[in-house]
Amino acid sequence: MEKKRVKCPNCGGILEVTNPKNEEVLLIKCPNPECNAKIRLRFDTGETQMSKLSADMTCPGKLLLGSQEYALQEGKNTLGRATKSTTATLPIETDDRSMSRLHVEIEVVRLKNGRMKALLRDIREPEKTAQKPTLVEGEALYPTDCICLTHGDIITIGDTEFRFVQET
Repeated sequence: MEKKRVKCPNCGGILEVTNPKNEEVLLIKCPNPECNAKIRLRFDTGETQMSKLSADMTCPGKLLLGSQEYALQEGKNTLGRATKSTTATLPIETDDRSMSRLHVEIEVVRLKNGRMKALLRDIREPEKTAQKPTLVEGEALYPTDCICLTHGDIITIGDTEFRFVQET
């Protein structure tokens, strides 16, 4: 029986999830009565990948790291180095120790015209952001900044570079 501690991609609440039958994918509901988001947890890869289930299930964008793709969902997506204690909704398998376990947040919002935009924030503690700032196209991102990502942007988190791909 596998047990994981994960963060709801919709409300940000921390969930204790057990997998008594060792299933590859578990469908659960967030226990927060104000949220009740339907969440799919993957246990088959040794890491937990979470995604909020939505009616249209379209992917508004993704981050590319070599041949790996990290799909973004509508709402808040948190990225960080994958460890047993990470609460990131998109845990990154890396040996890059300059990437925090919870490093950045990409909030994907749907505009009134139906288009999507992705907003990037550095969510580390302020004293850690000065050590090695998150970069977007080579420009430092500071704790109070919120950057609207555009297709093709290069995001440097620690020593790891991602490319943002906007879905059409």
